[in-house]
Amino acid sequence: MASYVDHTLLRADATCGEIDRLCTEARRHRFAAVCVNGMWVGRCVSRLRGSEVKIAAVVGFPLGAMPSAAKAFEASRLVEAGADELDMVASIGAMKDGAWTYVEDDMTAVVQAASGRPVKVILETAALLPVEIIQGSVVARESGARFVKTSTGFHSAGGATVDAVRLMRTVVGDAMGVKASGGIRDGATALRMITAGASRIGTSSGVSILEGLEGLH
Repeated sequence: MASYVDHTLLRADATCGEIDRLCTEARRHRFAAVCVNGMWVGRCVSRLRGSEVKIAAVVGFPLGAMPSAAKAFEASRLVEAGADELDMVASIGAMKDGAWTYVEDDMTAVVQAASGRPVKVILETAALLPVEIIQGSVVARESGARFVKTSTGFHSAGGATVDAVRLMRTVVGDAMGVKASGGIRDGATALRMITAGASRIGTSSGVSILEGLEGLH
């Protein structure tokens, strides 16, 4: 399970001590990555040097409503700071409007700015219709992104669902990763997401999920 987990701390009031603890836990449990806001990338680089834990930073978070040029600039700066992966928020309003050319251009701008680093596109699936999830996943694949991701975890519509993960996996096949994120707080839920097709789990409850699964043995 640890190899699936992006150990996440994206609260606006996160402190240095909490970020340090996040990195310590990620190193101890050998999580796939930590996922943090951009201001913490440099600190995570220092704390995780010598480990295999990746540093994922969010772009255009949590609304996805800033200009594409701003997202691309943020992405390039995060890469310079040492981010290994980027989790970008797609333009949710543009998807709802069916402005798919804009959506693809927005994603492509970040993919190009990432300079080869994997980009995970957050679709905010709870706010979308199934047909919009399908088209968003197709456009993400065409943009060169490496993952489609369900949620920021901050939208009032909700987080990841098994149905959304299964639909995204059906659309992208084996060509991309699928990251389930938002509201995953226990091992049973994480396992359901993996069974549905998730290849990453974004959660702030990674440690308790592992401890809960260990307790089953």
